[in-house]
Amino acid sequence: MLNRRNGCCGGEPGTRENDIPSGDTHCTYTPNNGSEDYRYFSACPVSMKCNSAMADLMKPQTTRRSAPNQARSRQTLEQILAAAADLLEEVGFEKLSTNMICKRAGLTPPALYRYFPNKYSVLKELGERLMAEQNKLLQQPGLEANDLESLEEEIERLLIETIRVTRQTKAGGWIMRSMHATPVLADVRLESHRQMARQLADQISRTWTSLDPDLVFQSARLSVEIGYAVVEMVFDEHTIDEVATVRMAASLLSSNLQRLVSDQI
Repeated sequence: MLNRRNGCCGGEPGTRENDIPSGDTHCTYTPNNGSEDYRYFSACPVSMKCNSAMADLMKPQTTRRSAPNQARSRQTLEQILAAAADLLEEVGFEKLSTNMICKRAGLTPPALYRYFPNKYSVLKELGERLMAEQNKLLQQPGLEANDLESLEEEIERLLIETIRVTRQTKAGGWIMRSMHATPVLADVRLESHRQMARQLADQISRTWTSLDPDLVFQSARLSVEIGYAVVEMVFDEHTIDEVATVRMAASLLSSNLQRLVSDQI
């Protein structure tokens, strides 16, 4: 079903018609099944000369609409996120919808749309929170790459702690999957990985000051990507030996970093 306002598009896909400011031009595509999967949004068939860039039209809005200041508003925000996390574990991120979240949280749709324009912005908030907790682990004492002898042990401990934090987070595995499988949320995952790579590269460079900073970052970035792939595999492949997998990954990653150091010293 195509919802038009003033004849053509130009608004954010995934925006409900009632959310459009007066005078704005807009069209959205809503699947007939009533879901809110705006990946299927297409350009307005009435006119291909849209006011917004096509890249924007193909991408749902993921920015949270308002930051709650009052205690009641913060409580409502947490209700929304808790309901979304519960539903993620039950139905997965593809079937998740804002209507389902509202029903589970005991809220009306306008109450949810005050904070989030669509389900992707809810998933983004959950993803940012999880990855912020994961990234804190690299700052803990004992997880710095102080010497090559302890590097493998420290990487193994970091992987174990990342898995633990993810498990302790409601729907942590599903949140990671949604960050990886949903194109509009890719930037959340990539920026988090870049941030962690920068932290790791800084720690390595402080210990071995003669290393090429660009090569250090490339190595750290690769290590972070492989590390998170291992964490995701633990949640996706339930038949693997988790302990053995983590140990093998730690050995692989430490060897890569050791080679980087030995080649340049």
